[in-house]
Amino acid sequence: MEPILVRRCRFAVDPVEGVLRDVDIYLEGGQISCVGECTEKSGIVLDAHSMICMPALYNAHTHAAMVLFRGFHDDAKLEEWLERVWRAEKRLTPGIVADASKLAVMEMLSTGTAGFVDMYFYPEETARVAEEMGIRALVGPVMLENMTSIEKWVSETLRLAKNLEKGRLVRLVVNVHSLYAAPIEAVEAGLEIAARTGARLQMHAAETRREVYAVKKRYGKFPVEALRDAGLLTGKLHLVHMGWATSWEYRAVAEAGATVAHCPVSNMKLATAGFLPLHDLQGEGITVGLGTDGAASNNVLDMFREMKAAVLLQRHSYWDTRVKALHALRAATLGGAEIMGLRAGRLKPGYEADLVLLDASSLHLQPLRADNLVSALVYAATGSDVAYTIVAGRIAYSPEKASRFSREARRIAERLNSFFKEETMVRGKGASPSGLVSR
Repeated sequence: MEPILVRRCRFAVDPVEGVLRDVDIYLEGGQISCVGECTEKSGIVLDAHSMICMPALYNAHTHAAMVLFRGFHDDAKLEEWLERVWRAEKRLTPGIVADASKLAVMEMLSTGTAGFVDMYFYPEETARVAEEMGIRALVGPVMLENMTSIEKWVSETLRLAKNLEKGRLVRLVVNVHSLYAAPIEAVEAGLEIAARTGARLQMHAAETRREVYAVKKRYGKFPVEALRDAGLLTGKLHLVHMGWATSWEYRAVAEAGATVAHCPVSNMKLATAGFLPLHDLQGEGITVGLGTDGAASNNVLDMFREMKAAVLLQRHSYWDTRVKALHALRAATLGGAEIMGLRAGRLKPGYEADLVLLDASSLHLQPLRADNLVSALVYAATGSDVAYTIVAGRIAYSPEKASRFSREARRIAERLNSFFKEETMVRGKGASPSGLVSR
């Protein structure tokens, strides 16, 4: 691994210390080794005099291969949408998941994401693609009671954990879909796996009002209450969505040390209502990361857009401005890094060398100054402003790779679109997910 000198960044943003100007950043051995005057350093040199340098972003919850379903049955409510997607997913193959995962990874790298927490089928395919493309990932088989038994899922999860030991960037996450789609005994079994492997257990929780009612009917308690009272609410849990949890459930999460993923765009698009009180959770010391969810329910995997949406949803819901741009930036960097088990999210020696360089000359960022830089990153920047994404000290995306990504994406899209030609035949000739007639 050749060292990298990011020379003379016009601006560098650390989510704790703030904005630095005209600094060098030296990356060596997969870590940041120098920030400031890094003279007489050898290696690859990136001239950053017209760039903004910041810690890379981490997608705290997604279904990467669901990029396959981008635009599929859009504008439907969650339950109807899920029914259509689950029906189509019965026709998935490892090859389709591999293609879709690669498309998703290219999108994430090109928009400044250095790692993601995944939940989807054929996780070994997503793991292989992530390693090849140079992005961090947490992956694992999904426990759904209508698709597998707990015993089979445990066996598959432990087998994948063993296989992932050979990799550099991809590790295990234990995936239980939810308490409405899997028995609580699966959470117990999953936590045993987590204890053996050092992994986290990821699950959807309190996403919708309908889910809350279903879990209460099944267990007599709200989702987080059911986990707590069963002795399963621990620091190993990573809870996704949490828009319909109660105040006492949030306190229980804080006491347990569990982490939370907030997916504002997906929640709004699927009309799940409810909202996660980001300021209160961060104030309670809960680690909150931001997630795009899948491209099927978000349409993009751009974490810059997710940061802006997170702030806007909080302000719209609370009628005040208690959540600032910096809260979203910290969730997307420090929060996501902690959820992924990384010492990252800072521009500081000893931290992982996961960085993003953005074009400081982008028209929609002007006029750019040190005092409005964080605002520009959260409210004005998009993933299209990213010039370089560096993961574990290696350049995973660059201007030179952009055209190659574009060509590969077009080839993959052709293969994935054939899936929907067959899907149209399954649903009826001439039908389309939008309800319009195909001609």
